[in-house]
Order: sequence, then structure tokens, then C-alpha cells
Amino acid sequence: MASDLTSREIIKRVIHFQDPPRVGLYFSRFGVDDTVDVFDFHIRDAHNVDPWGVQWVTHPDVPSLGQVKEHLVKTMADVAKLTPPDPVYYVQQVREALARLTPEQRDKYRFIATSSGIWEVSRYLRGMAELMEDMVLDPALVDAVVAFSADYWVAFLEELAPLADEIDAIWMFDDWGTQSDVMISPTMWRRYFGPHYRRIVAAAHALGMDFWLHSCGRVTNLIGDFIDVGMDLVNPYQSKTCGYEEVAEKFAGKIAFLATVDTQATLTRGTVAQVKSEIPRVAKWGTEHGGLIVSNYNYDTPEENEQAVLDYFLAKG
Repeated sequence: MASDLTSREIIKRVIHFQDPPRVGLYFSRFGVDDTVDVFDFHIRDAHNVDPWGVQWVTHPDVPSLGQVKEHLVKTMADVAKLTPPDPVYYVQQVREALARLTPEQRDKYRFIATSSGIWEVSRYLRGMAELMEDMVLDPALVDAVVAFSADYWVAFLEELAPLADEIDAIWMFDDWGTQSDVMISPTMWRRYFGPHYRRIVAAAHALGMDFWLHSCGRVTNLIGDFIDVGMDLVNPYQSKTCGYEEVAEKFAGKIAFLATVDTQATLTRGTVAQVKSEIPRVAKWGTEHGGLIVSNYNYDTPEENEQAVLDYFLAKG
């Protein structure tokens, strides 16, 4: 039976711990990928303005997202002036993207990716330092800014309902970690962000879709909260920073992971031997019943290091 499963079916089994025949694979670098990015919400117009109305400054020689030119929210009155993206327009973009999928891609697990997570958008609109100060000095402003982006994602998912059978997950990017811990206390995360994630996750689940979260840094002290609000998968690429053994002991079997050998040091700057020494440690983030999608990273990463990771899991199954 296992040989008859499509990549789409395998990834669904991996995420929901339903005894997949192998780990999931996300190695687009080598053309070995069980998934397909149907639509990526990282969009800017000819004036470098994103769908939230934020203008960006970029430099052609610097490979980064750039910097926000001006934060749009200075006071509560500015929140009322914001215009959210149009969910009808973007669902139409998804519909057109689905129509372009090849027969091979249609057998893969399909996701919508967005770097416009509710933490990221809130920072873009208000400013990171200001937003953190507001959590103490002006809670109502934080509530309004976070709700602005979260409301959009709920509306987008509701509009996506006619395409629910065509999309398997929404993959949101919100970097919550520093090198030593999370950026804000778990208590504040639960106060300001947990309820909104719960709403978005519930909207995805209502359509039969999964919710994935990319979050770099040491996010270990929030993974329990990610589980509590119903997230299905977390993608912390800095696996050594999170703590190989700690994550495996506390969370393996409770949430799925998209992970690889630590991307901050070992995978990007280590030797093949060093990479091989860490592969079994990240493998423990999965279980015999599933829970692990192994990935490449690509960014400034030696090909032989990622090949070693792929070869290990192809051999192990």
C-alpha cells in the first residue's frame, strides 16, 4: 500500500502521525520534494509597496527583504486608516495558480506560504521597539494592530472555502526567537498573539487545512503554546539553538516538524562529518508514527552538506 501513496498522502500522514511509509522530504534543491508552493504571499508592487500598504527600501546588492521606509501606525487613529489586502483578489490569484499546476505537482501536498505573519505585519506597521513598548504602555494599540492582520487571514481563509479541497495548508512565517529565548515572554505571547493564532488555525481547520508556522531562533519555550492553539507543524530551522534533545524529549509526537541539521552553523559552515554527526539528533524530532519532514535550506549552504542529510533519510526511510 505504501508504494501506492502519493506525496500528498504521505505528507498528510506525516503531519497527523498516521504511520507514513517514510519521513516527508522537502529537498527542492535536488528535485526531491513532496510539497508544492501554490502561492507565495511575498509580493510587492512596482513602487516596492506590499499588500499591507507598507513601502520597503531594498538594495540590489544586498539579498534581504529590505527595510520598512516608514511605519504607518503612530497612534490608534492610524489603525482605522489602514486598508487590508483584498481577500477576493488574492483568492483569485490562488485559483489561477492552481490551474497552472502540472500533473506531477497535483500529486504533491499543496501549501500557501506567507511571510506576512501576524507578528511580522504588526512590526512592519508599528515598528518593533514601539510594539514592544506598547505591550506594557498601550495594550489597546497592540490589540488593534495585531487584530488588523489576523482579521485579514481569517477573511482570506473564509473566502478560500470553495478551494478548500485543493489546498492542504497555510504556512505562516513569524520569527519569534532570539539566540537565547523567545522575543517576548510566553505570558505576553498568550495575551496578545495566542488568541489570534487560535482564530486563524481554527479557520484553516474548518476547511480541512493544516497550519504551519516557520519560526527561527530559540522558540523552544513557545512550542507548547503552538501546540495549545492547534498548530499542526512548526519549522524552526535553527535546530541546535532550539536544543535537539530538549525538543525531542518534550514535543516529539505532539506536533510535526519541518527541520534539518542546524542551519545557523553546522549545515551552512560545518563539514560533512559534522553534519552527519547531527543528523540522528534531528531525526529524533519525529516518531515511528510520523511527525517529521526533512528539508534543505539552500541559503549559502554547501551542496554536499544537504546531500548528506538527504542520503541519510533516503537510506533510513
